[in-house]
Amino acid sequence: MNRWSRFREIKAALDAEDIEGLLALRCPSDEYDGEASRVESEMAKVTNYGEKPISAKQVEEIVARVWNDQFGPFGDEELGKRSPAFASVARKLTEG
Repeated sequence: MNRWSRFREIKAALDAEDIEGLLALRCPSDEYDGEASRVESEMAKVTNYGEKPISAKQVEEIVARVWNDQFGPFGDEELGKRSPAFASVARKLTEG
C-alpha cells in the first residue's frame, strides 16, 4: 500500500481560500473534503504518488477542473473570478 498522502495539506489550502465562501457561511468543516480528495487523486496520478515533480500551473489546472466539475459548470467570467484562489492554492501546495 502506498502511503503518499497530501490530503491534509490540500484540505488546509482549500479551506484557507474558501473559494465558494461556504465556510464563512458556517457550513460544516468537512465542506471541501470531497474536492480535496479529488485534487489529491489527480496530483497522485500526475506525480506518480510524489515520485515526479508537479508545477504550480499543473496544480492550478487540477484545482480549476475539480472546482468546475463540483460547483460548476462555470463560464469564463466565473472561472476568472476564482482563478486567483486556484493560483493561491497551487502556490501553497508547490512552494517550500
